[in-house]
Amino acid sequence: MPKNTDVLPLFEKSEITFPPIPRFVYEGDLGVELAAGRVSKADAINMLDAMQAIRSFEETVAQMKNGRYKPVPGFKFIGATHLSIGQEASAVGAVSAIGPDDYITSTHRGHGHSIAKGFYWLQGHQSEDELRAFVEGYADPADCDNLYECALQVHLNRTMAELMGKEEGYCHGRGGGMHIADFHAGHLGANAIVGGSYAIAAGAAMGADMLDLGRVVLCFVGDGATNNGIAHEAYNWAAQDQFERGIPVIFLIENNQYGMTGQQVGEVTGITDLAQRGAGYNEVNMHAEVLNGMDAVAVHDAVSRAAQLCRSGKGPVLLESKTYRYMGHSLSDDCTAYRSETEEAAWEAIDPIDHIKRALVQHDVLSDEEVVQRCRAMSKRIEDATVWAVGATDPDASEIYRGLFTDTTSDDIGDEWATPADELLVEPSYTRRDRQGRILYRHAVAEAIMQEMIRDRRVVLYGEDLADYGGAFGATRGLMDVFGRKRVFNAPISEAAIVGTAAGASMVGMRPIAEIMYIDFIFMTMDQTGNQLAKNRYMFGGKAKLPAVIRTTIGGGKGYAGQHSQSLEAIVTQVPGLKVVAPATPYDCKGLLKASIRDDNPIIFIEHQHCYTDKGEVPEGDYTIPLGVANVAREGTDVTVVAYSYMLLRALEAAEALAEEGISVEVVDPRTLIPLDEETISASVNKTGRALIVQQAPYTGCFGEHIAHRIVDCCWDALEAPVRIVAAHDVPPPMAAPLEDENIPSVEKIAAGVRELAQS
Repeated sequence: MPKNTDVLPLFEKSEITFPPIPRFVYEGDLGVELAAGRVSKADAINMLDAMQAIRSFEETVAQMKNGRYKPVPGFKFIGATHLSIGQEASAVGAVSAIGPDDYITSTHRGHGHSIAKGFYWLQGHQSEDELRAFVEGYADPADCDNLYECALQVHLNRTMAELMGKEEGYCHGRGGGMHIADFHAGHLGANAIVGGSYAIAAGAAMGADMLDLGRVVLCFVGDGATNNGIAHEAYNWAAQDQFERGIPVIFLIENNQYGMTGQQVGEVTGITDLAQRGAGYNEVNMHAEVLNGMDAVAVHDAVSRAAQLCRSGKGPVLLESKTYRYMGHSLSDDCTAYRSETEEAAWEAIDPIDHIKRALVQHDVLSDEEVVQRCRAMSKRIEDATVWAVGATDPDASEIYRGLFTDTTSDDIGDEWATPADELLVEPSYTRRDRQGRILYRHAVAEAIMQEMIRDRRVVLYGEDLADYGGAFGATRGLMDVFGRKRVFNAPISEAAIVGTAAGASMVGMRPIAEIMYIDFIFMTMDQTGNQLAKNRYMFGGKAKLPAVIRTTIGGGKGYAGQHSQSLEAIVTQVPGLKVVAPATPYDCKGLLKASIRDDNPIIFIEHQHCYTDKGEVPEGDYTIPLGVANVAREGTDVTVVAYSYMLLRALEAAEALAEEGISVEVVDPRTLIPLDEETISASVNKTGRALIVQQAPYTGCFGEHIAHRIVDCCWDALEAPVRIVAAHDVPPPMAAPLEDENIPSVEKIAAGVRELAQS
């Protein structure tokens, strides 16, 4: 299939121009919205209630942190306290403008977003069965005269309980205030990494579009996040021309003027309006607009229009909401070092809650007394939620691992998600086997992916240079011809966005396979890999499923030197929440890759560059190999060698040579590093009494050290000699052939290590 666009050498004199970016175009008020029917009186009252809930909630948190909250005297509150007092109009105006089933992502300053999303989700789901299910387990529905009012109290209770680290919190105390998520309400999680949710939101929107959910993703980010590299990667990702319908994501910058203390205007940027960034990513400036973030009605208007653009296939949209936080970055920050009393007073004079109160009275929605009563009632709800949360259950320390991994897979989906035959562009074909039934390792990769994409249309494949070229090693060549560019497509050179979008897409129901061309580039992704993909399930209370496979390669031996040859598997095995797979043979590669795609956990799937041209017997049919099950590749009695990926092949070669010397070597291939099959490894070492681990990674800090530790722990009584490791030198991979040959464990080095053990 040819590329869509020819890039021709056209050098005509011209200018690049940009459409203007509108600022503060909204000229209406609550009265205008009421008269036009865009906002009802009930909607306006809800705005006040939600904004007051946020204000009272955060004022309570501040008092508790300082030990001055009278209803719970002496209670010690721990945890982060990044308050958004002053920013309530931005949260409520935005969330009120999207649908109850739409998604949001949030920030470390996200209590308000969470309260607003749950509030409006309950407003949109008022069937008795739904409300009863929501309340169940947290209040007795039989005691509720009004199920909605009861559900709203439960929502506030559980939000406060999460800040207190309680089991009844939305994330069972695993996340706390900076990482709160509420998946039943479409809240995909708050993020303590500045800008961390940018790519997740883009991926979630991409996934929602691919699944035809008709949902929009509202991505709240702070002004400081716009200076982070992932912001630019996410903007570019969402604006790609190859997404013909446009990605339905609204990036809403809550510009409260300061990162922590760094000021956006006049200090850490060169622009006055952060919405100007939209001009860099598509011809319509991402429909960028600057709005008054202190007016909930103005925010509601802008986000309503943005949501309509997204639903009509014209996303993404970039909005900048000018707002202000009255308090410091955290409660340890009194703001005096970097902002003036004059500035603070000017913003407080246009307080968003005072503004909505006056508007409600002015336009005869509520009387002054009714406004006061509603605010008091909401403050009482927050007090009740706080007392309830303080008395809630502390998590059981024995359940610390609960939520880290899920044991579910897509094995039993049947034909529910099968790709319709008429969506296949050409007839799928299998690689021709040789007379022994063998194919190349790289053909096993493509075959596994092809079968899973036919079986499940939620599976998509993307990465750098994947579509036409098949990746740097041609391992996925031909798949685009079968499935087309909507399911096999090129990614920009944006490794962080590749991983982050895979996380986001998987959270809304897709099953992405994303490629990071060389594991050396994993360092470019480490926030999205280590802080997002790995942690989101556990951090959000075990509610999220992230069935994403990140394919990457390790290597060496091709003269690629220090940035394309490393074996960095220990980098990802160090992060709890990731499964790590490293197959050595074509048979294992196909079976393990298929199992990985079906697993509902995030998986780093490591392919070795030298293995791509290795041949092995591989059945055409459907089969999987369970993750976490090692393979005894060769039986022996004298020494156990544990090796994986390409080192397995060298270990087997060494074992064959040593057999001629009368040394019987048992070779165990873990195949999966996380989870590690300690039982099979221990059984072998208990039999032989000696263990050698072979690694292509540098010696210091390699995963082999962990294997050695577990062998010592499990096999101490059986060991007749110290556990040895044969590994690369503690240097970056060198380019020159003599140096590279010296660096990579050879058959001779492995054999020498075995001899030493056998003679000890």
